[in-house]
Amino acid sequence: MSGRAAPATSRIPFAGGTLDPARWTYFENLTCLVSTPSSNDLAREVIDVYFAEDQALPPTVFAAEGEPRARGRNGREWKAPQGRGLYLTVLTKVGEKEPLSVVPIAVARWVREALKESCGVDARLKWPNDLYVGRRKLAGVLSEARTQGEDSYLAVGVGVNARGAAADVGVPAATTIEEEIGRPVEIAPLVQAVVDRIDAGLAHADWSREVGEWERVSAHRPGDTLRVRRNGEVVTGRYLGLDRSGFLRLETAEGETVVASGELEEW
Repeated sequence: MSGRAAPATSRIPFAGGTLDPARWTYFENLTCLVSTPSSNDLAREVIDVYFAEDQALPPTVFAAEGEPRARGRNGREWKAPQGRGLYLTVLTKVGEKEPLSVVPIAVARWVREALKESCGVDARLKWPNDLYVGRRKLAGVLSEARTQGEDSYLAVGVGVNARGAAADVGVPAATTIEEEIGRPVEIAPLVQAVVDRIDAGLAHADWSREVGEWERVSAHRPGDTLRVRRNGEVVTGRYLGLDRSGFLRLETAEGETVVASGELEEW
């Protein structure tokens, strides 16, 4: 691990390049891995160890070059082939005024900003936490909370398709950074850009504005028809935006319905 106390010149080898944790003011630990089954699973295991030892866990980044057992929401498979994408999990303790449901939508927006600034990809946000270019998925964010007593930690995983052709991703309706911009990219500088942006966002968070900022760059427009599957039930309605918690607001035949979680099947 590398922490905030490392010399300013200290750089960590990763994915054929290096990462510079000295640029971060929020994250204190960085773990770089050639491969791990799932960085979110690893983060959860680390949280449990710290809970068992009754220790405070500092803000940490886990970055992997490949994740053979990566997963998306509800345990679905997420393709994370070696050396082809950005695969990382950020781990943070959640304060009393930090809304668990807003943090992941903020992270998704920060990832979008970092990719646009670093390589020119102009993705849009699909509820709850996916990044799309047109109708093709570029990235996903998976957030999982662990709580013990009064302490809560959030592991927010980020997976971005970066290198190669969209047809090689192995899932339908996907795209990659290289496919979108038409030139090769290197993984380490992209990881640096993404973590730099998340670090700045967490260090200077203003949670009251995050829902509005998410809506501004959303793929959904007021009046769009959305169909969501939640707990075996299908909810269809017109998009009204998000509520203060980042939950989806739909105008249905029965009136306004708020959807806290679910899978967006049509949009």
